[in-house]
Amino acid sequence: MSDDVSIHDLKSVIAVGQEGSVSRAAMRLHTSQPALGRKIHHVEAAVGVRLFYIWHGGARLTEAGEAFVEEILHSVDHYERAAQRARNVAQRQAGFLEAAYSSFLCPELLTIVSGLRFERPGDPVLRMTSLHTTEIIRGVLEGRYQAGIGYLPVKYPELEARELLDEDLMLCVPARHRLFRSASILPRDLNREPLIGFSEHALPEVHKEITAYFDVLGIELNVIAQPFTFHEAIHMTLGGKGIAMVSGGWSHLSKDGIVFRPLADRLLTMKSGIFVRRDNRTDAVKDFQNLLWVRTAKLRNERQRVTLNPRHRPP
Repeated sequence: MSDDVSIHDLKSVIAVGQEGSVSRAAMRLHTSQPALGRKIHHVEAAVGVRLFYIWHGGARLTEAGEAFVEEILHSVDHYERAAQRARNVAQRQAGFLEAAYSSFLCPELLTIVSGLRFERPGDPVLRMTSLHTTEIIRGVLEGRYQAGIGYLPVKYPELEARELLDEDLMLCVPARHRLFRSASILPRDLNREPLIGFSEHALPEVHKEITAYFDVLGIELNVIAQPFTFHEAIHMTLGGKGIAMVSGGWSHLSKDGIVFRPLADRLLTMKSGIFVRRDNRTDAVKDFQNLLWVRTAKLRNERQRVTLNPRHRPP
């Protein structure tokens, strides 16, 4: 292949293949259709084979094009990660440590995370960003963030995770609901019950675990909403829209018109933790991990006592 094929050319091929349309791909890449068409022809000439069948209003990859795109997807992804990691090193040399945390974390943990600071002279300045867990994972993989704090599991071999908290899954029940006065809720009580669930986009692995748990029990979940924060889920419950699934840390909130109840079997839990790239455990990253571990020790011990002594749970 000719050496003058650029990453932008390859991204153009990928975009047209994914969109199935030169016009839609041009809009996605913020370019004109003629300019995009020239890039496609340029790559086809360099590769020496036809990559697309193009007609008015549409575009479809040839069999050779499908094989080509399958390979270059990995190449472009690796390039973007490499570029981000290079920028990340430059940031580190400038005295910054970039970390991201999930907006789903329980209030106590959010308070700890947002207040983290290095105190020794010469330590980097922490810059924290709030994102969804999926975006945090991608950011850590690409090197935009040196550490991420969110819900586990994180199923990428490039990442290593350390659990910080293990909380029960709780149900936020509105007043006047038939389960409002129940001390705990049986899984079968939720069959076809209007539920405010977890965002599949924001917490995909947690969503899978919960869905699989109820599927095994033969319980049909009727999820009517998937908000992006637990605060929003609780607000919807206050409005009487349904029962919300939240992490145990949010059950410490005290509001008229709602109660928090655990599932009777207590088998579902939500684990939050810190994750980093295995090949990016610099001294600064290790110091950040240790700082967060120390600052969360008291909260971790309190949650462990609550788990071991259920009678101490909030009413």
